[in-house]
Amino acid sequence: MTLSTLPGLFLDDPAESARTVLRFLHFIGLAAGLGGATLLDLLLLRFFVPGQAGAERVAGFEFAARVVDAGLKLLWLTGFGFLLLYALQDPLQLQNPKVHAKLLVVAVLTLNGAFIHMVILPHLRRQAGRPLFQGMGRMQRALFAASGAVSAVSWYTPVALGVFSQLNHAVPATLILSVYLLLIAAMTAVMLAVTGLLSRRFQQQTGGAGLG
Repeated sequence: MTLSTLPGLFLDDPAESARTVLRFLHFIGLAAGLGGATLLDLLLLRFFVPGQAGAERVAGFEFAARVVDAGLKLLWLTGFGFLLLYALQDPLQLQNPKVHAKLLVVAVLTLNGAFIHMVILPHLRRQAGRPLFQGMGRMQRALFAASGAVSAVSWYTPVALGVFSQLNHAVPATLILSVYLLLIAAMTAVMLAVTGLLSRRFQQQTGGAGLG
């Protein structure tokens, strides 16, 4: 094989080439979203919960949120591309319960992303120079922890669904979503426990300055 024959590998089968391009872009979206979401959770636990929300840290958090948003948009774009390909070439794939579950998970990611941009980011800006949870009630803290859990679980779930081809046409969407919800509940409990521990430790270190 020579360099001149390489384009033929892609031009001989345009449909497969389109699928390859979509898959490549889909993986980029997943990588950006997963990496950014993981970074957001780590930033919350490392800086904002046990310490003060400085302007530089808020700016870093906002940048990571924009990366996640870009990954999510790419995920939707390529996802619709896959659905179009399935409709034209392999309609049976549209009946795959794994595809239905993945669409719902990405929809949850979208709603959670809106919550982050509309609620969490403005709160971080208002808390500049103060601890994240200062003046917040337990319900608000629980919502923030749940949002972090939803973000983490919902980004890892599409990756898992893409990797485990054994689930294709074999497991109902209700079972996949039930496991997904259980994971969110467990992760929320972990986030609440960790944020509570970090908040109490910060109170002790600062002589009990009110975190609310």
